Amino acid sequence: MEHIRAEIETDQYRSAIWDQYFRDRSICVLDIETTGLDRKRNHFILGGLLDTGSGTLHQVFADHIEEEAQALAEFMDLTDRFDVVVTYNGRHFDMPFLAERNRRTGRDTSYDGYDLDLYQVVNGHSPIRRLLPNLKQKTVESYMGLWQDRSDEISGAESVELYMGYMRTRDPGARHQILLHNSDDVLQLQRLLPVIDKSDFHKAMYHMGFPAGSPDRRWQVRKIRFHRDRMEIEGLQGAGRIDYRGYEMGRYPLHSLFDAKAGAFRMEVPVAAQAGIRAVDLRAFGANEEEFQKYPGFGSGFLVVEDRDGVKYKEVNHFAQTLIGQFEKTI
Repeated sequence: MEHIRAEIETDQYRSAIWDQYFRDRSICVLDIETTGLDRKRNHFILGGLLDTGSGTLHQVFADHIEEEAQALAEFMDLTDRFDVVVTYNGRHFDMPFLAERNRRTGRDTSYDGYDLDLYQVVNGHSPIRRLLPNLKQKTVESYMGLWQDRSDEISGAESVELYMGYMRTRDPGARHQILLHNSDDVLQLQRLLPVIDKSDFHKAMYHMGFPAGSPDRRWQVRKIRFHRDRMEIEGLQGAGRIDYRGYEMGRYPLHSLFDAKAGAFRMEVPVAAQAGIRAVDLRAFGANEEEFQKYPGFGSGFLVVEDRDGVKYKEVNHFAQTLIGQFEKTI
């Protein structure tokens, strides 16, 4: 098993919309190579991870199939250092594959941070999907003008074939191509982050979930629903899980249920509803109203979170983040 490190010069993506969700979070970009798509039968052979803070590229390579458990443990320990991983189709492939292979090699744990899956952003919340023949990573890279930044010319399937050949021949050229394919996927994915500017990113976060609370807790909002007179916020607890049931926060009638064993939480927030408009009372739970004055639906301590045009995704997400941050201070 090898752990290869390289220092990379790359521009760190930043924007106001990015900072709303990921400011003060440690972030990495991740891609894995496997011997196939079946996570129960196939094996993890290589993991690539770029630390966007330091610019260090890590690659953990199983030089033999028999080294999968050792390589996987090294890669998972590395991944666990980060609050957020950026992937491309990671929610359907990379992260479930890592969790299953981790379990099958004797470590029944999984990554508890947040997976920002750019494929889901593009597929579900961007007009790009209507402009391209497919949403393969290389196709989206080409659309974003990034194709010239690639050095490798092989596919994932060809990488598997090379690895199987390398196991027999120990050809250093094949090893180089496998590592190059993986490093290019990781570096190109980091360069692809500006694609979120071509999406309705607040809507994407509303549906995909987002980090909340302090970074060390790794709580995530996963679902937000509206009922007649309340808004329901559901999520996951990461580190520092708690058991808690409460019916108010100060003088604010907030119904909260935190389940440490299930690693989940639910908060029910009262909303004022009238004539197709729903609003939350910021003043009641002591929010900093200045943060919300930029929104057209703010007034007299209330924030409109839904009107006749639909859910106000940016406002709702901002409110949920603020609410959870305030709640943290009370426990």
